[in-house]
Amino acid sequence: MIIRFSLLFSLFIALAACTYTMKIKDGATAFDRKQYAVAVDMLKKEYRKTRSRVEKGKIAFMLGESYKNLNQSQSAIDWYKIAYDNQYGFDALREYAYALKQAEAYKEARQAFKDLGFEIGSPYEFRREVNACEVALGWKGIEYPEYEVELAEFNSGSADYSPVPYGSRQLVFSSDRPVSTGDETYNWTGRNFSDLFVVDLDNQAIASFEAPINSPANEGTSAFSADFRQVFFTRCDSEGKWEDAYCKIYYSEKQLDESWTVPQPLAFQQEEVNYGHPTLSADGNTLYFSSNHPDGWGGYDIWRSQRTAEGWSEPLPLSRSINTERNEKFPFADGDTLSFASDGHTGLAGLDIFRSYKPNNGSWAPAYNMLPTDNSDSDDSGVFV
Repeated sequence: MIIRFSLLFSLFIALAACTYTMKIKDGATAFDRKQYAVAVDMLKKEYRKTRSRVEKGKIAFMLGESYKNLNQSQSAIDWYKIAYDNQYGFDALREYAYALKQAEAYKEARQAFKDLGFEIGSPYEFRREVNACEVALGWKGIEYPEYEVELAEFNSGSADYSPVPYGSRQLVFSSDRPVSTGDETYNWTGRNFSDLFVVDLDNQAIASFEAPINSPANEGTSAFSADFRQVFFTRCDSEGKWEDAYCKIYYSEKQLDESWTVPQPLAFQQEEVNYGHPTLSADGNTLYFSSNHPDGWGGYDIWRSQRTAEGWSEPLPLSRSINTERNEKFPFADGDTLSFASDGHTGLAGLDIFRSYKPNNGSWAPAYNMLPTDNSDSDDSGVFV
């Protein structure tokens, strides 16, 4: 039996440099601190007050970026357009084009990408995106009767994402629902910090994952060994209350008394780099994950590390068949097949689910899109088979 879960969530909720609550006096500071839920109201007030067209363009662009990070595509489109109309220039038009694409306004996005090429004096610079819009228009016109994607019963009004099997009839998933650990508000989203939860598929009962995995920080996207006695998961934390927090992959092991050890970050991780979305190969000896390490291909890439007698090896990025100059996230290893989310390969909008396979002693095949049966006009990620 094949089960596919493709769950929408706020784009970088568990994989990005994030900040904790601090006293903010203006919209630009809130934006710079990535407190987007706080920034939007301040920036709107500042936009209404200023009379400078240049300043209006600057504020409008920050509003577009804030709404993008809050996954509110239409508001992002509106403010990027206002920014461009107020002389903000190339960056506003580029983000306007990508926001239109994410909203499935493919015809408008195609024209915006063409306009981008003319703006920079290189009409074919964005040919790939123009072609992607044309491909997506074709995909949307095809009927796919094989199966439909439905909401799982355990979803809530919060962000619920990245389910993985746990035992025979349970799933572990990530959520920022109100019962998550900690009392503070995550000012990126304006909601709670995320935790790991367990759902019983027989009766839909939901409980927080066993201590000490969850903390007042963000936890998400877990992976288990075949015997479910080792867990790898993402935690975004900081040493100081007001410092920027970066995400790392943590490891914990179940002891003889069935309790979990205190989670520890994997040793190969560097400071001020984000690591997350771990998944294990079937034999438990290869760890795939996503990172924005500067030695990658650009944005977030899929990396791998091998288990050795001394621990986990120094990671290497996967090839350009998988990684692009934009973002690849949420890998899931299934035999010789790797599923992952990307906004760099040709897709419908935002993050789409892609697959690639690697024959014995071969290289990764070009990634292929899972099409509208799995993908939507929102961010699709966290798939497992």
